[in-house]
Amino acid sequence: MKMDILKELVGQLRGFFGIEGILKILESGDYSALLTYEGITSVVAPLVPLLLALELMRGLVLRKFDAGAYRIPFLTYLFNAFLGRFISIGMVLFCIGVFERHAPFTLPMNAWGFVVGYLVWEFAHFIYHFLGHKVRLFWCLHSTHHAPEHMNLFVSHAHFFLEAPYADV
Repeated sequence: MKMDILKELVGQLRGFFGIEGILKILESGDYSALLTYEGITSVVAPLVPLLLALELMRGLVLRKFDAGAYRIPFLTYLFNAFLGRFISIGMVLFCIGVFERHAPFTLPMNAWGFVVGYLVWEFAHFIYHFLGHKVRLFWCLHSTHHAPEHMNLFVSHAHFFLEAPYADV
């Protein structure tokens, strides 16, 4: 029982820091995987959680750490880690199933396709974020991201669990 809890805790920490992909590459010794999209994201994924950990350590060392500034974003992250993830995955699969056959074009699986796909995704993220500030219903979902009284890197994880499904659509 205690080992199961410890394994789950280690798994959650590895998931939070996003190091699973880079560990697989290191274990396999196949560094050509770094030339793929998955390889690139496995290197980039741990950066924001690492910066957050550095921010927390800096606050502790300088004795300026305020636990209250992290409480709401942390609890929101925990809630979203469980419920929001399942709903978001379901919405992505639903959208792929419904909209893929209506796609006006497809992108090739090469560097240019990745760049164009990323730019389209980034523009769509801008639109969803813009609508999150302008449309009352979407603001109700998005406002938890702006609710913390103190700005820190953990605020980037403070989103309402239903925000991801509408963002995915």
